[in-house]
Amino acid sequence: MYNKKMQYVIKSVPTDDKQGLEDLLNKMSEEGWDLYTMHEVETDSSFDFNCIFMRQKQEEEQANLDDIVNITSFKYRMEKMLAAPSSPYASCKEIQLKISNQKERIKKIKSQLESDNLSPDEKNQLNTQMSDELRQLDNLKQSLVTEISPDTMFASIKEEKFVVNLSEEILELISMEANDNLLAETVKIRQKLADSLGYVIPHIHFHNSDELNQNEFCIKIHDIELFRTVVFPGYIAYYKDELKGYKITQDDIVINDEITGKKLVWIPQEKVKDFWLHGMTAIEYIGLAIETIAIEEVSDIMDYSDVNKYVEKVLEVNSFLVDNILPDFLTASDLKYLITCLIREHVSVKNIVYIFEKINDYAGEPTKEDLLDKVRLALSKHIIKDLAQDGELKVIEFSDEMLEKIYAFFGEDEDEPIVRIDAKDVEEIAESLIKLAKSKKIVNPTIVVPMDIRHMVFVILSEFVPNLTVLAHEELVSECNIKFVGKV
Repeated sequence: MYNKKMQYVIKSVPTDDKQGLEDLLNKMSEEGWDLYTMHEVETDSSFDFNCIFMRQKQEEEQANLDDIVNITSFKYRMEKMLAAPSSPYASCKEIQLKISNQKERIKKIKSQLESDNLSPDEKNQLNTQMSDELRQLDNLKQSLVTEISPDTMFASIKEEKFVVNLSEEILELISMEANDNLLAETVKIRQKLADSLGYVIPHIHFHNSDELNQNEFCIKIHDIELFRTVVFPGYIAYYKDELKGYKITQDDIVINDEITGKKLVWIPQEKVKDFWLHGMTAIEYIGLAIETIAIEEVSDIMDYSDVNKYVEKVLEVNSFLVDNILPDFLTASDLKYLITCLIREHVSVKNIVYIFEKINDYAGEPTKEDLLDKVRLALSKHIIKDLAQDGELKVIEFSDEMLEKIYAFFGEDEDEPIVRIDAKDVEEIAESLIKLAKSKKIVNPTIVVPMDIRHMVFVILSEFVPNLTVLAHEELVSECNIKFVGKV
């Protein structure tokens, strides 16, 4: 549905046939073709220019062009096939081969010039050709010098922090020719998180990957894969529990949603009724996955240069706060911990100056965990306001028995606090919480616990309960109607 009916055709011409290349470009231009890309490739006997031409599909084709392919992803595959060597070693070997072949051409011209049977015009033509070939040889030698330079290797030492890999079948989702594409969707997500949380996610790199199965995409942070699933262009995704009265057919695709754990139903777009709830396109679903990972992995994604940008924001307004807090009271590492913990729990840091003021107010707190609790208390009105719906917030509590079990996770060993977690116990607690939330028709459960274990309860249970919020009793402000719906 994203294809704009473009046609592509490949033509080849030897690199040393300048007139042939000029004639080809003129001929294709006259026929309405635009040059899409041109690569130099090696054949068995020479080097050729492989030229890819493109134009909008004609209603009636007069020419019989067997190598025209009317699919958007064609250009990605051709660029991949014709791309230059991917490693410095391969590039070096290729340049050396070109130099060797270039020397052979020069040697051949030189032997022709030594002939006594040349006319003045022939001699001038060979001299001109010799000059061109010598110039190309110098360029190749310079390229080799650049390629073998250690500086080139140092320049290549870099990491793509946030990567989304796409299988070939869904590459069309990043096509610039599409009205809606994944690149535009990431801009929308970045703006949304900046507005709601004061969190700007870094540049996202999109790549084609041969390691993915059909219709798969995956998300990597610092080259570690954290998420993988499938999407289906031309389909709309709905959560199964939202499709009241809808009978799933053989045209639909049902999978487990890797974000929520629910059943996700992909329905062909032509079957979707206008009155249905708004579903998700393939682009929107990938966008949701990007947003989810960006928040869950904020501690790994945010680096110290990002933290410094928050500091600079405060410096613009009140440099005293920065001078008084950093680095004597808080290290850069402590500040990063505070900011990322807030964002991870969907607490906005947009008002970073106010947060610095509260940090300064609570400078006497002994640990960064205690400081986090105090900062959250200062932000509690904002936290509750964002969570409440129509002035009401439904919350769940732990029973005394469950609290006793949770407190048993924490202890001290030689005066050092330790956490002993039984995965089976945690899963049982999470299942009970999910079951109660479902019975009360709560999609995003909020649980209230004592402040001293609030953060650790979130860390432990958020791995098992999607969209979980954990509040301390002290954070329940009176401005909102708090409704206790049950105990686990």
